[in-house]
Amino acid sequence: MTGPARVLSAFHDSLEDAVYVFDEADELVDANARVGEVSGLPTADLLGVTHQSLLDEYGADGSTNAGRDAYREVADGRASTARAEFELRNVDGDPVPVDVRYARHDGYVVAILRNLTDAREREARLESLNDQLEVLNRVLRHDIRNDMNVVQGWLGELEATVDDDALRNVEEAVAHTIELTREARDLAEVLTEGGEMPVEPIALDRVLHQQVEKTRTKYPDASVVVDGAVPSVHVVANEMLSSVFDNLLGNAIVHSDRETPTVTLSVHQPGTEGDDGECVVVRVADDGPGIPDSMQDSLFGRGEKGVDSPGTGMGLYLVDQLVTGYGGDVEVEPNDPRGAVFVVTIPVADT
Repeated sequence: MTGPARVLSAFHDSLEDAVYVFDEADELVDANARVGEVSGLPTADLLGVTHQSLLDEYGADGSTNAGRDAYREVADGRASTARAEFELRNVDGDPVPVDVRYARHDGYVVAILRNLTDAREREARLESLNDQLEVLNRVLRHDIRNDMNVVQGWLGELEATVDDDALRNVEEAVAHTIELTREARDLAEVLTEGGEMPVEPIALDRVLHQQVEKTRTKYPDASVVVDGAVPSVHVVANEMLSSVFDNLLGNAIVHSDRETPTVTLSVHQPGTEGDDGECVVVRVADDGPGIPDSMQDSLFGRGEKGVDSPGTGMGLYLVDQLVTGYGGDVEVEPNDPRGAVFVVTIPVADT
């Protein structure tokens, strides 16, 4: 390229970013159609105007200094590229946040301007949503913990009159619920601050056996089968792992079209059958209607649920987010002869 392109291609005009070309006199000599979005003027009317004049005319008070300095660094040859964020004003006087990248080419300074309005609005909505979710999270944890403390108090009153085994089961369930509220608090705090999911070695056999018994008690008309032995292995997870299998086992029963649903849980033991031992695979298979092809791609998305589902639609989303956070993976495949199989792969922990 030995001179400025007088007509940018249709491709350049279709870009979401505005493209400016300034010559050695700092005058605008070419641009694409996007440059008029702030000024409201056609490109031809802006040609010949200097970079500084554009900033003076459309820049917000004091905020364009960063843009002027970045331009001068490139125009004077002190840098090959530079970048700045500042605000412009459109024809209505409304602020327009922009990100501008400057680069020097064959004596010309090319500026690529991106309008950040939509991005900032999305950020604001996400921040507001995070605030709302944090309030909801705190309220739920507070209410659940208070209710469980009340239950624990009444259990103490019942110790002399209730069967010991039944009472112990209730006490364990209450204690586990209280522990989950603590785990959910810590998890929420880390994730909302942009951190990584907290993990630790968790005994997989303990979690699976507890969830199988819990599911059998909750759904006495269903058949929950453990196929084969569950290896005594620790996986990379946290106490929320119980929620993964609580959701998968419960969903398999709730969405079944049989009077007596059957759910089969099996575990592939690491280090056997050629496995390298780095992961353990848990399969939750049901004999229900299966997963429609139309739902396969969006199954683990937030809010996905069947038309007749009594749930909130968050269960499988939670499963996917937790397992992914552990460094694992969850997939669904058809069962034979009918039904679905959820395949959960979780890394084995170093112990």
